[in-house]
Amino acid sequence: MRPLKLAAIATGTIGALLIGFLVIGFLMPAEWEAEYAAEIEASPERVFAHLASAAAWEEWTPSPDSGVEVFGPEEGEGSGRRWDDTGYGQGEFVITRSDPPRMLEYRVEVEGGSIVIEGRMTLEAVGSGTRVHWTESGDFGRNPLLGYMAGQMGELQGAQLEASLASLRRLVEAGVLLEEGPDDDG
Repeated sequence: MRPLKLAAIATGTIGALLIGFLVIGFLMPAEWEAEYAAEIEASPERVFAHLASAAAWEEWTPSPDSGVEVFGPEEGEGSGRRWDDTGYGQGEFVITRSDPPRMLEYRVEVEGGSIVIEGRMTLEAVGSGTRVHWTESGDFGRNPLLGYMAGQMGELQGAQLEASLASLRRLVEAGVLLEEGPDDDG
């Protein structure tokens, strides 16, 4: 009888810990925010050319390897990408607001909206270059497992924004132009 009693206590303890873990995760904030800024040695117009089209983002941000479909207008509001990829899941990126060459906003939905990310990029002429300020915020909803991750997302996604802006800087400063004429910055 004693081994059964110990097994029951162990099972009950493990069950209580699991329930406690899920309850705490459920109670944790589901929202997060990240931001990063960088300067790029090019005009706001040259930088914005790499932001205006959802398809162009594949050149400087992490992107799914398969199942990508570009939709909507070529650039500006409504320009988007959908994907169904084993590594990234199912998702959609859409430019929701565009004010060339100063500002761009977008929305990302993953797995039917279970994860939603809103982003904004502002561009400001600084000397001979452009300061790009990028913010993202997200909501993991009431997912107790993602609740634990939300607390780390500012740091994790901030590092991703930094890496993507470094890629954008290299691309723009190397003189790669997207359907644009020669640089007439002066």
